[in-house]
Amino acid sequence: MKKKLAASLMSASILAASLGGSMFAAAPTSFKDLKGVSGQEKIQSLQEKGIIKGVSASTFAPNASVTQAQAVQFISNGLGLSTAELGDPNPNRTAHDLFPAVKNEAWYAQAFLDTANSGASIPSDVDPSAKITREDYVDYLMDALKTAGNLPMINIVAPDLADQDAFDIEKLGSTQLAIALEIAPLGADKKFHPEAEITRAEAAVMLYNAIDYMNHLKK
Repeated sequence: MKKKLAASLMSASILAASLGGSMFAAAPTSFKDLKGVSGQEKIQSLQEKGIIKGVSASTFAPNASVTQAQAVQFISNGLGLSTAELGDPNPNRTAHDLFPAVKNEAWYAQAFLDTANSGASIPSDVDPSAKITREDYVDYLMDALKTAGNLPMINIVAPDLADQDAFDIEKLGSTQLAIALEIAPLGADKKFHPEAEITRAEAAVMLYNAIDYMNHLKK
């Protein structure tokens, strides 16, 4: 195991704004579409801190799916990967060098480079426009947290997952760790649905929890 612990208008708008984009850089106004959404206060807190943006000034689109590019930008913004001292062994390499489908002039290129430098296992053949699954998002997030957050080696009791057989075995450890640290939630049915596309709300809440855990480690 690689880690031991380890409709198109809306779509275009989401892609352009991205989870961490700068289209709506003015002082944030409260999102109007979070009523009844699990983790509403956490999402709002991330917005107020400038970590996430909406698809419009007042709309977050919590149930929309997340692309690979949006997820990587999200994680890079939240964990401060652009300023982290990650000891890149080759500072001259570009995002395109690592990921042929990522153009260096793309809005998400630096986020891909910073996240890869953090140690996150992003596949070289990643398609930035493809939707990201729940297990892939957690894998990126926990890989980045281990390095950027100086996450120590932790012995955990692996949570009981009713759909464990649905996981990519190389990514199962990341999800088990995330659940054990209360970064990723597990439903009452003990299913994580690893192959399902992650939503913006789910991704934001997990990011909030990861940031919170990282901040507690620094105290």
